[in-house]
This record gives sequence, structure tokens and C-alpha cells, in this order.
Amino acid sequence: MRARAGLRTRTDFRVIAHVGKQRSECRAVELSPSGIILDRGFDVGARPMPFVLRVELRLPERLRPLFAWARPIWARGTQQALRFVGASDADRLSLAEHLDFQSLRGTELK
Repeated sequence: MRARAGLRTRTDFRVIAHVGKQRSECRAVELSPSGIILDRGFDVGARPMPFVLRVELRLPERLRPLFAWARPIWARGTQQALRFVGASDADRLSLAEHLDFQSLRGTELK
């Protein structure tokens, strides 16, 4: 098992997952600089996992969404873990600021 590095936080905001032309609305459950756990609202294991998908993160403190490319890591029930594999520098900075803010609020995970 690989040790996790960096800040992780529980969270709750809207995410839109894009797979080709299909889009699905989800909720972010946990967030880190390297990935996210989503509640997809349906049994994820019942569907084939795409190699990569585009996620639109709707952070509560931002007017415009953040965009990232992510690769599925695991799926259990309605939850799915994704590892970020691409994002703009500006969106990565905004994500880091969101994580810092959440750590100040005390929602970080140990």
C-alpha cells in the first residue's frame, strides 16, 4: 500500500463528469491535490470505467468552474475515486487555495 502525501479534506460541492458527450452530475466527497472521491448517485461498478474523463469542479467560493482530466482509480457502490492527470496551472492553484481554506476550517483528514 502506498502512503498518501499531502492534504486531504472532506468536502461537498457539485461536480460534472464528462465522458465523451455524456455528462453526469455528482457530488465531491473528499478532495486532495492529486485526486477526488465522487458520489456518482448510481452504482458505478455496474458500468464500464472510461480510461480518462473530464471533470468540472464547482467550488462554492468560485464563480467559474475548474476543469481537470482524471483517471478512475477505484469504484465502490456509488463512490468513485479519480486521480487528476491534467489541469491548467491556474485551476491547480485555485484547488490548492480551496484545500488551504478547508484546512483552516478544520475539515482536513488525518
